[in-house]
Amino acid sequence: MGHIRGKTIIAIFILLMMPITINSSAQFGGSWELGWVTNVDGNYEVEMEEDWDIDGELVIYIDNTGQGEITIAFDLEWDSDIPFIVDGPETGTIAGGENLTFTFTLTEDSELDIRSFSPSEAYVLTLIAEQVVSEQTVSTQDIEAGVELPEIFNLQPNSIDDQSMYSDTWIEVEVLVSNWGNSGDAVTSADVEIRSCPNLKAEGLDQFNNLIIEPTDLDNNVAKGFNIKFIASASHPDRTCEVTFSVISEGDERVRSVTFDLRVSAADIVVDDQSSSGGSSNGDGLSENSSNLAWVGFYELFLILLFTIYFCRVEK
Repeated sequence: MGHIRGKTIIAIFILLMMPITINSSAQFGGSWELGWVTNVDGNYEVEMEEDWDIDGELVIYIDNTGQGEITIAFDLEWDSDIPFIVDGPETGTIAGGENLTFTFTLTEDSELDIRSFSPSEAYVLTLIAEQVVSEQTVSTQDIEAGVELPEIFNLQPNSIDDQSMYSDTWIEVEVLVSNWGNSGDAVTSADVEIRSCPNLKAEGLDQFNNLIIEPTDLDNNVAKGFNIKFIASASHPDRTCEVTFSVISEGDERVRSVTFDLRVSAADIVVDDQSSSGGSSNGDGLSENSSNLAWVGFYELFLILLFTIYFCRVEK
């Protein structure tokens, strides 16, 4: 009887301890909360400059509602290749009743062509937090956020070689526009400003209106453009004209331009029969040599004068 009674007491003791053990385990693994401090509603967009420098921060919090200190290990997982480097803590220690924040920074990966990553794509980050006790994971929580790159617009006219032409003629100059941003863009309008040459006109600018240009050198995309016709009037003097071609980007509404020189040479005015006789021009269209007929008239006058003198002496 005493032996049986002893077993009964032990069984009752075990039953009394079981609820305590279960509740302690539940409290041990569920007394903290993980969440975002950064606003990730929709997607989080990093900041990015035209030189492709990236600047971003994702901040989380750990709220330890228990009484004991906890240690949390962090792990980051991405759903695809990413164009940036993530730096942040690997672990964090949070005291009982404490709420701490942890920051993960996003910077550019200089080894990658950041421009080739589409701004229309969201890169999904999963942040996994594990409560660790004696190098063993006792509870896990995770949160997600979509991270995006901003659109960079950089619609730029290509450089143009200096040109030359004559007055009372016209030439066509090929003008191309490149898109050095990371998103499709369009030319709202184009303009040509000509300095020092009021007698020089440009035609064909309306061809650029609403011209759509995809990012140049990505997916075999190339610069686009048209020929602009420059017309110099017959009265145009010898002069070097400064020509500035500008476009307005639909994406960021900025004006970007390129400048080149266009040399206009005045056409020489030369009398045909004088040029055939070997006379050289003095710059005003008249030959520097006199007509051969003028020389004939001079000799005739000289002979008449000689005859007159001769007859006067005979009569005397």
